[in-house]
Amino acid sequence: MPRTVSVPREEIVALLRQGNLSESEIARRTGISRPTVHNIRKEYGLPAPLLGSRSRYTSLEDAYRQHAVPAGDGHMKWTGVVSHQGAPMARFRHRTESAFQIGFRLHHGRESEGRVAPVCGMPDCVAGAHCEDRVMRRARQRQEQQARAAQAKKPQPNGTRNEVVELLQQGLSNSEIGRRLRTNRRRVAQIRAEYDLPRSVPRPALTLEQKWATFTRPAPGGHVEWTGALHEGRTPTLRYRGRNLSARRAAFGMAHSREPVGRVLPGCDHPGCVAPQHVEDQLLRTQYTAIFGAQAA
Repeated sequence: MPRTVSVPREEIVALLRQGNLSESEIARRTGISRPTVHNIRKEYGLPAPLLGSRSRYTSLEDAYRQHAVPAGDGHMKWTGVVSHQGAPMARFRHRTESAFQIGFRLHHGRESEGRVAPVCGMPDCVAGAHCEDRVMRRARQRQEQQARAAQAKKPQPNGTRNEVVELLQQGLSNSEIGRRLRTNRRRVAQIRAEYDLPRSVPRPALTLEQKWATFTRPAPGGHVEWTGALHEGRTPTLRYRGRNLSARRAAFGMAHSREPVGRVLPGCDHPGCVAPQHVEDQLLRTQYTAIFGAQAA
């Protein structure tokens, strides 16, 4: 019959709590079977025995401190193990944790939420002060968005001296430069005097015909299309000397040297045509009807 050995359970638990003896070694010392030692360890919820030499670290935080090496400017370079993806990892006994998370916890005094990553520009920096989690990342993004929105509301800064000089050399007036660059026209005048640049020469005002021509483009068949504004989305119109004018009435006056009577409409088959020779007023339409009959109307 096998030899029966009676060993106090408390003695076996004490050996298991040391953490550096294997179940086989405890069985050898006490004379009981290894399965019995194993069952007692499970019953008391004790961790698996540490095999081999005793760990160099006392905790994950201690492992982090031993492998996080200062690298200047507050950065910390990792000298420990890394994962298959290249992420720095700290190991203690049977536990593994990201060095980013440990550094974050040691610096901020709380557990991280979500992914932790450095934001200092050094990809593998494990300094807790240089890492942020999801909470900090969202707060930073909100601040950046608010800053961009506030910046967008601010007027553009005053023009630089070089920008003022460039516009002065183009012959623009002090007032026009001040309006474009949002700067004081007196400042523009001072820069003009410093560079001994001549005063701007007022540009002659455009005639009605010239203003009208700036909003037209030729089309095949002698037609002319309007590229300017449309009143109520249909009627070609332009503003001249503070007044809104019909582009067709202006074109009629250029061709006939008189004011039109009634509505002015295209007399050709090109929709929207404003060619002076192609537009008709009510008087011309009446004359054409009298000469050519109702078919011409």
